[in-house]
Amino acid sequence: MKKLLGLIFVLILSSYSIFAQSGSNNTLTRDNLRNKRYCEIIVVKGRFLNLKGTVYNTAGNSDCPADKWDAIDFDQIKKDSNARAVIKNGPRYFLMDKINKTVTAPPKSENFQGLEMSEVAVVKIGGKKKPYQEAKVKRLTTFIFNKGKFTYQLTGPKGTYVMQSYSQIVDPNLSEKDLEDLAKRLKLPDGWEYKAIKLNSDLELSTIKSKQATVIQDDLGNTYQKIR
Repeated sequence: MKKLLGLIFVLILSSYSIFAQSGSNNTLTRDNLRNKRYCEIIVVKGRFLNLKGTVYNTAGNSDCPADKWDAIDFDQIKKDSNARAVIKNGPRYFLMDKINKTVTAPPKSENFQGLEMSEVAVVKIGGKKKPYQEAKVKRLTTFIFNKGKFTYQLTGPKGTYVMQSYSQIVDPNLSEKDLEDLAKRLKLPDGWEYKAIKLNSDLELSTIKSKQATVIQDDLGNTYQKIR
């Protein structure tokens, strides 16, 4: 199941059913997200050619306290869940300021050894992906980055991508203050460029019409969504 680790990025932020409901139109909103910590647990089940991962996320429940996260016995979760694998995905930190999401049902809750999480997606596990390689993720979301804030953008042969979350999986000490000069640390492919850009107006990345996002990860595990 080691190969599954290379698939994590197609799961990150793949769905959100974790926000306080606003009205009866099934639009869920979460605000003041920037630099908020979260963690995910991905429980993988099924036959080898039909593997599916149920993604659980702490957002909306807690900021994934380090003591609880570090104390989790993932082998025990695998045993209790009768799963093929359990993937530890976190901690991570949001970089958008607000998310709106269209949903059809309230989220299911799960308690993993004292850590409350919400089910945010069930995804099919496909082929292994490499850093800087695009993947398609089905979701109905609008990510909003506020005017005056910095965004961290990758530009490659197929377009420009905005960082939606940074990760402490590869570098446990990575913080937002490190992102402005991150280009010095990334192993960018030929033809790629990384920049920190301060916004002159709000930036909205919506998949409401397309119903899917194009995402990539860099070699430090940070996740980006393509600007359409």
